[in-house]
Amino acid sequence: MSVPPKGNLPVELTTFVGRKDDLRRARTLLSSARLLTLTGPGGVGKTRLARQLAGDVHRAFAHGVWFVELADLRQGKLVVSSVANALGIRDESADPLVRLIDYLQDKQLLLVIDNCEHLADACAMLMGKLLAAAPQLRIVATSRHTLGLEGEQIFTVPSLTHESLSGEPTEAMELFAERATSSDPDFIITPDNQQVVAAICRRLEGVPLALELAAARIRFLTPDEILERLDDTSLLTSDQHTRPTRHRALEAAIEWSYRLCSRAEHQVWEQASVFSGGFTLEAMEAVICTDTEDSGTLAWAMSGLVDKSIVSRMHGTHGKRARYQMLEIVRQFAAVRLAASPDAYAVRRRHRAHFAKLAERGSTDYCSPREKAWVSEVRAEHANLRAALEFSVSEPGEAAAALEMASALRPYWEHYGFMLEGFRWLSTALEKATSVTRSRARALANAGQLALLMDEKDTARRFIAEYRYTADQIDVDEFEGLALLTRALLSFSDGEREAALALAEDSAACSFQLNDIGTATEALFAAAFIAFLTKDERADELAHRLLNTAEELGAQLFRAVALWMVGLNHWRRTNYDRATETIREGVIQFEHFGHPGPIALCIEGIAWTAASTGETERATKLVGAAKTIWKYSQMRLPEAMTAHIGVAVEEQLRRSLGQDAFAEQLATGKALSFDEAVSYALGDTMSAHAPHEQPPSATVLTRREHEIAALVAQGLTNKEIADKLVISRRTADSHVEHILRKLGFRTRTRIATWLSQMESPDTNSR
Repeated sequence: MSVPPKGNLPVELTTFVGRKDDLRRARTLLSSARLLTLTGPGGVGKTRLARQLAGDVHRAFAHGVWFVELADLRQGKLVVSSVANALGIRDESADPLVRLIDYLQDKQLLLVIDNCEHLADACAMLMGKLLAAAPQLRIVATSRHTLGLEGEQIFTVPSLTHESLSGEPTEAMELFAERATSSDPDFIITPDNQQVVAAICRRLEGVPLALELAAARIRFLTPDEILERLDDTSLLTSDQHTRPTRHRALEAAIEWSYRLCSRAEHQVWEQASVFSGGFTLEAMEAVICTDTEDSGTLAWAMSGLVDKSIVSRMHGTHGKRARYQMLEIVRQFAAVRLAASPDAYAVRRRHRAHFAKLAERGSTDYCSPREKAWVSEVRAEHANLRAALEFSVSEPGEAAAALEMASALRPYWEHYGFMLEGFRWLSTALEKATSVTRSRARALANAGQLALLMDEKDTARRFIAEYRYTADQIDVDEFEGLALLTRALLSFSDGEREAALALAEDSAACSFQLNDIGTATEALFAAAFIAFLTKDERADELAHRLLNTAEELGAQLFRAVALWMVGLNHWRRTNYDRATETIREGVIQFEHFGHPGPIALCIEGIAWTAASTGETERATKLVGAAKTIWKYSQMRLPEAMTAHIGVAVEEQLRRSLGQDAFAEQLATGKALSFDEAVSYALGDTMSAHAPHEQPPSATVLTRREHEIAALVAQGLTNKEIADKLVISRRTADSHVEHILRKLGFRTRTRIATWLSQMESPDTNSR
């Protein structure tokens, strides 16, 4: 079985046809150039060629091949964050470029940055800085025009070959046949239709997107009928003749598809162009309106657009909700028509209203059992939320809505890797909507919190001071808990530790009274953390209060945070086994959320316990691993708050091992990948199995144990398993212990890995 490439290249749903010479030339150019820009008009196949090229050369890049899609991005200032997020680096810094450069400077890595043309200046500036700082980095960019960077190698992507002197099938004909077969499995090129198909391909000049749109018509038209309609010269208007030939062919193909649509399909296509990054049927029904009130019209129109290959169902959306998308060039075609329509403003407002409801769920779903579902939906709709926010800050009189949306999304910005982006939306909206209102007070409190967490203390003070003035002016106190929390952390940063602890406890009490459960839970964590760092006698009590609160609320994220805090207090009281066990459970819980920063904190905690028990080499490796994981995050405030403990532990390890041995073990830890570091910290035995050894058989577990193992793999706690199966907590504990013992694992996370191996075809076929 081949080893999958490192990176995030999308899975291709269709075969790659032709272009052998183009791929060879592109590989040759990339071998000698650090920036290869694939240029050409929309629909010519730049993206597909770039991805195929990246897949072909991935073995040459030790740190993987990473794909960054910019088509849905509308702001150049978000390009850096988009690249960082694609690499798994969270934008929790006021200057994410520094972290991105730091991460890439020693990496042998290929970046594929797609659809740069509308953000060309921002892309060129970023690429120039990255290439200068990271000598082993190479970049493949796709753009409709060149980027103008020194050292840029240009490769103009040609159309598929569509002229044949020998009469042999051309690349264009092969693509047409391949895609036509998807519409009609019985279709083949025969001697009877070969000349007609060749004429279609010549008429469309080998432009892949045009060919695919035409091939989709095979479901209900013959090749002769397709050719007849393509030759309708009325499709090419006079202004189109002033454009490049390939543009005319592509626009003619899209225009032809448009003319084949019903009025309802026209309306759905045009209004669906308001979506970014895809959409669900639920969103479509909330945003799109047709002339008829028939409830079935939208569904039928969408079905028709799917049949015509205008809209496609996105890969991997076979769960509860289907998700749909349009190719960017097709979406832009419709967006131009929507912009000229009197309905444009109303459509964009309905779009904003729909996604504002999703954003506002952050006020109710955060720190609850619904948080995972909310975050999952927000992640899927991130591009649509950006589009709604962009509309709100750019359209006169709409910025107040952006204040509300960006504020409600604060838990997402803060905990899921988009702190800088959230801060920018709040700052922009505050600049636009200056009236003294409840919305402004809310945004000021949230902006102050994000600024502080990015270690921008002066900015945080300014926002909190303005919040205080605004809240007093309009007699609003519902955001007072969050303002108190920010003041608590500011006090701690200023060395006022007793005041910081008192303010954090005040924030928790105030927030619970205001029913602001999310802020209350955050404040409890701040109080427990400050108490631990200041060696306050209530540190353990506060940590357990946080754990109990998180479990009562079903707040899985803060349960992980609480486990870390409880573990640190065990460590301080020299209960080293309990400390390690508890913090490891925190790591497992954090893994479900993809939080590199907290996982780095947990690994540091495990390192401290290892150092205290004399496991100096292991402790040093863990310290090194944590340093590498910190590169994926920039939670500057928590990192700074624990730094003095980490420095003391490192100095202890350096004295115990000696400088040379310490440096060697530290480097070994730094070289671990994210997954390897987590596995090493957890002390899993599964990694000790040789690659050729089979994992334990599924038959070692009883049916009941297998059922419980599946629930463990889903991230449920023993208490949640007990509730779900209507058994006692003690019985659930016993079952999980038996499962771990039978499988030879130490940690629950290995159960999920084992189950996935049992379910894979390779394992089942052994």
